[in-house]
Parts: sequence; structure tokens; C-alpha cells
Amino acid sequence: MSQPNVGWTMEQRAAVRRYVQFAAVFTVLGVALSIFLIASGNSGGWALLGIIGCICVVGYFFIQRGKGGRA
Repeated sequence: MSQPNVGWTMEQRAAVRRYVQFAAVFTVLGVALSIFLIASGNSGGWALLGIIGCICVVGYFFIQRGKGGRA
């Protein structure tokens, strides 16, 4: 017998919303730093931008899985 699909509770959604807002601030700061590094000729800016992109993709799929999956 499978478990019912109940989704996330309101508390879980509120916590995820806070974490996303917190992460968004650091994402904006990281992208700004990455642009500055790229503009100044440092190749580490591209690496930083790639890391930020990977983290965003993983976070997106985690949230999508949580919306449709079990709590």
C-alpha cells in the first residue's frame, strides 16, 4: 500500500519561502561578484557563475519534487 500524496504543510512551505529569499540575496551578490570578476579578466568569475547556476538548478528541481511528492 502506498502512502497518500499529502504535499507540504504550511510550516514547511513558509520555511522554504524564507530559505529561498535568503538564498536569493546571496545569489544576487554572487552573480554581481561573478560579473565583476569576469569584467576584470579573472576566469574564476566563470567558475563562480557556473557553481551558482548548478545550485539554482538543483534547488528548482528539489522544490518541484516537493510540490508534487510526499511530505
